[in-house]
Amino acid sequence: MKLEIETERLRLRVHRLDDYPAIKKLWANPEVTRFIGGEPRGEEDSWLKFLRMAGHWHLMGYGFWAVEERASGQIIGELGFAEFKRNMTPTPSIVPEMGWAFDPAFHGKGLATEAALAALAWGEEKWPGERLSCIITAENAPSIKLAERIGFKKSATTEYQGDEVFLFFREPGA
Repeated sequence: MKLEIETERLRLRVHRLDDYPAIKKLWANPEVTRFIGGEPRGEEDSWLKFLRMAGHWHLMGYGFWAVEERASGQIIGELGFAEFKRNMTPTPSIVPEMGWAFDPAFHGKGLATEAALAALAWGEEKWPGERLSCIITAENAPSIKLAERIGFKKSATTEYQGDEVFLFFREPGA
């Protein structure tokens, strides 16, 4: 399977070491982390998250891509699939979990949808006939809207790390 995906405006690619400054900046942004952990990430947490994404590709054969705007070469977010082994009930860990985070400067332009649809096409090839999951904090209306737009359906309300979250599933071919 190819590890790089190009769309009209984006390139989804495996992280490179020189992406770290952009990823660190992304996760230090309070608008990005408001619904993902609640607090901006410091350097140590950003570095460990960055390494975790590289490790996913190495050990699992999938992971998160750095999302690069093709016109500028700028990293505008991260998106992909993971196995986080989340300690929650019900658990999304029974199927691949999709997630995303984008720089707020690029919100409202359809870029997250473009990236997500490309990643889903890749995922349907990787896991034919399997459903996918995602969890989203209950207050994160933009991510809920994106999840629903790309075919995820709310399945349960639960708690994860003290936050109310919605568990979504996407059936094959949705």
